[in-house]
Order: sequence, then structure tokens, then C-alpha cells
Amino acid sequence: MEQGSSAKNHTAAVLGLGTMGGRVAARLREAGAQVSGYDLSAAAKTAAAEAGVRVCDTPEEAVQNVSLVVLSLPLPKDVIAAAQGPLSKVAAGTVVIDLSTIDPASARTAAQVLGSAGAHYLDAPVLGRPERCGNWTLAVGGDAEAVDRVRPILEGTVATRVAHVGEVGTGSVVKLLNNLMFGAINAVTAEAINISRLAGLDPEVFAQVVADSGAATVSGLFRDLAAKMPAGDYSPTFALGLLRKDNRLALELANSSGSPAFIATCVNQINNLTASRGWSGEDTGAVHKLYELLSAPDTTPNTP
Repeated sequence: MEQGSSAKNHTAAVLGLGTMGGRVAARLREAGAQVSGYDLSAAAKTAAAEAGVRVCDTPEEAVQNVSLVVLSLPLPKDVIAAAQGPLSKVAAGTVVIDLSTIDPASARTAAQVLGSAGAHYLDAPVLGRPERCGNWTLAVGGDAEAVDRVRPILEGTVATRVAHVGEVGTGSVVKLLNNLMFGAINAVTAEAINISRLAGLDPEVFAQVVADSGAATVSGLFRDLAAKMPAGDYSPTFALGLLRKDNRLALELANSSGSPAFIATCVNQINNLTASRGWSGEDTGAVHKLYELLSAPDTTPNTP
């Protein structure tokens, strides 16, 4: 993979063909790469095959004779298991780019395991919503030369920017802090929507007026969440269970770094309480249901 090349004629494997990985595999294939893939889910395999991906029966088969491996896995333990298992036999010089959201320590462990086999591990979690694949930013930690090798393949296919942020683990720091901010916006939006309702203001009116105001508090995420919460739409774009995991890792990062974590602690508590109600598979906006559940009855304030 020489700098200045494109995805065309390259060989890549994607382990994890779900919400993010499936999109990556399809985009690389569309750009002309020869793509193999593996996932535990039959539905994910079918979707990948329909996109032209060569779906394999085992991860070991998928990573044979490729120059690039993309990981998109749920948990840190899954990444380490992949590094110790199917990726232990990849050819020397293979670049493994990990889009999973994991903690920095796990990223460094995976890098050490793969480095002993002559492969290059980069932690490169995604900044962007799934449907924005092609316009993502990848915050990449790892060897600068390896980053330069994959940048021409990934930019213009799955990302608009591949940003080298430092050594292995720093990409994960960027992602965990980004998702901590996501968790805070998610929680405070639910809180504001709920207070609006109880204070006698139609939450949809509140959301629309603020969203259209140009106020500094408005973000794309607020617009998204504030429109769905009052309508009770919790169909998952980003599942609460995944945000909960990411925010827990961010809290652990804060604690290990010696930083106070007042907001991270609150967000973690809100996520945990919501998950305890069985809503982990719903969208992150399901925290709004927790606020409704714990609130006083819907009343209009007394007027003088």
C-alpha cells in the first residue's frame, strides 16, 4: 500500500460486518478493493454479500492474503481475542486498522501482540454517525508510516479525513472523550425535554424554537434527539448499551488519569439506571424514558 494509491486493486478484510463495519466493507468494495469479511450475524453476512463482499466461514479465512485488515468489534476483549487468534497468522507488514471503540490500554495490548508478528496495529475509532460513512473522521493512533500507507485507501472511501493524533491508544482517547460529550448532550437534552413538559411547555415547541434559534447550545445531535424524544421514537441509531460501555470506559480513563469526573459520573449513573430497565437495545435517547418514569405527575404550574 504505497502513499498516493487508492482502494482499487487492494486486498482488505473486515472483521465485524455490523452497523459500522458493514458500511466500511461495502464502501471499500465499491471503490474497487477486493474485500473479504466475517461476522457472527447471518443478517450481517447476507447484507455484506449483497454488497459484493466475499463472506467467509471463519475469520482466519477472511484475513488470508490481505494487506489491510479492518476491525469493527463491540468490546475491548473482542479486539484482543482477534489479535491473539485469527490475526496472529497475518503476513508481516499487514496493517490492522481498528475502528472499534475500546480503551487505550486494550489498544496497546493489541498493538503489542500484533507487533510481535510483524503487523502494524492502528487504533482508529470513528467520529461520525453510521449513515455518514464516507464523511467520517478517523482519529488514528500508531506508527506514522503505517498511517500514511492506509490514508489514501480510507480517505475518499469511508472517511474525509484520516487524522494521525499520536501513538497507539491516543485514537481511543479521542473517541472516548468525544462519546463522553455525546453522553452529556444526550442526558441534558432528555432532562430539558422532561422539564419542559412538566413546566407546561410543549416539548416539541421547545425543541423546535431552540433548534431554529441559532443559539450556541444547538448541535446536530441536539436537533436529532430533541425531535425524537417527545415523539417517543427510540429506534436505535446508536444503542444505549454501546454508549453505556463507551461512557464507562471514559470514566475509567478519567479516574486513571487523575482527573475529576463530575459529569462523567452523572452520565454513567443515568446510563446504568436506564439500562437496568431493559432499554439497552434502544436508542441512546431512551434515557428520556427514565426521566419520565422518575418524574412527578404531569402538571401545569399554578399561576398567581
